[in-house]
Amino acid sequence: MRSRKMPIRTFGTVTRLTCVVTLFLLAACATAAQRQAQQASTMTREAATQLKSCISAVVDKPEYAALLPHTPDLDSGQHTMAQLTNETVPSVQDARLFAARFDEVNPCRKRFLSALAAVRPDLVPILADGYAKGDAVAALLVERKITWAESAKRAEENTNSLRKQLAAADQQWIAELKAENQAELAQRQAAAAALMQWSQQQQMINAINRPVTTNCNRFGSTVNCTSY
Repeated sequence: MRSRKMPIRTFGTVTRLTCVVTLFLLAACATAAQRQAQQASTMTREAATQLKSCISAVVDKPEYAALLPHTPDLDSGQHTMAQLTNETVPSVQDARLFAARFDEVNPCRKRFLSALAAVRPDLVPILADGYAKGDAVAALLVERKITWAESAKRAEENTNSLRKQLAAADQQWIAELKAENQAELAQRQAAAAALMQWSQQQQMINAINRPVTTNCNRFGSTVNCTSY
């Protein structure tokens, strides 16, 4: 008697493989919050670098060399003691140069805010307000209504206030990202548990429905059969 062999089913194997791959992807993929944080960090850093390069290109122009003694450090935004104590009013020529340089720098700030709006829109109103306050001080300086020292002091106050507001906004943004990250991780864990449970159920069903192979051997009038 010929042995009767059922075709081998591969569905259970494919199902288990699919579950393993899916579980791996659930564990390995970054969450949306993590991807957003990484993208925002990269793009913000690039935008800040471009802003600095743009402003430096304007400030370093030979025609504005006379304003360098009144210009704060571009990295820190800090003024020197000499700048903070210079009680002279800008000359007419310096006021004109300051106004011209201000107009050239403005597009740099506009591009920076536009780039920032794509990844950190929460910071744009804060920076725009800070720029507006700086613009008001710059206007007084151009009109020669305040001294270089007064302009520097107000700029320092504005910068310090801006830093505090940006730090607070960062903390709020990070807290929101953490909450989103935890929520997504919880969803992934629930999905992974459901997939694992379903996989185990499929294995039990496959075990029940597993094909049975029977081999029979005849010796004279005696037939011995083995099933497995």
